[in-house]
Amino acid sequence: MEALKSALLSQLNYSAWANQRLLTACSVLNSEELNRDLKGSHATVLANLRHIYYAERVWLKRLRDDSLPPLVEIGDQSLFCDPEPEPQLAELQRTWPFVWTGLIQFVESLPAAGPACELVGPDFQIVIWKLLLHIVNHSTLHRGQVISMLRQLGHNPPNLDIFSFYMETGAR
Repeated sequence: MEALKSALLSQLNYSAWANQRLLTACSVLNSEELNRDLKGSHATVLANLRHIYYAERVWLKRLRDDSLPPLVEIGDQSLFCDPEPEPQLAELQRTWPFVWTGLIQFVESLPAAGPACELVGPDFQIVIWKLLLHIVNHSTLHRGQVISMLRQLGHNPPNLDIFSFYMETGAR
């Protein structure tokens, strides 16, 4: 089980690294570029970044609370996004690292068998390690969409490949 915990921490550290690199790359965009409708799954660069942030934040809360909502609520972003005005890029840069740190600390604090425990909701349950991999995978999907948006806007996006993370950070 320690190997599983180590693998999960590696994935979460990768995701935090990739999120940070993406936020840095997006910091050169002007307001019009951040908010231009590029017809993506969440329309704009900023909307995609918010979506990743909101999803990671709500999953962290659910993990900390050791509870899941009804399955029908899982994908309903309106239940866990911020009211208007939603966070701008500078606020995401300030607050999102607390979410990454929280996810990492959550895994670090788990007992050895903890990743194999289930998080239980009223009408479904999921093993914690599977949920953590879902969080990383979901974020990876939407980061890829932001990378495409950066290219559409004429910018050179950062390399967010996990191999690059391993080489840059010395992660093993």
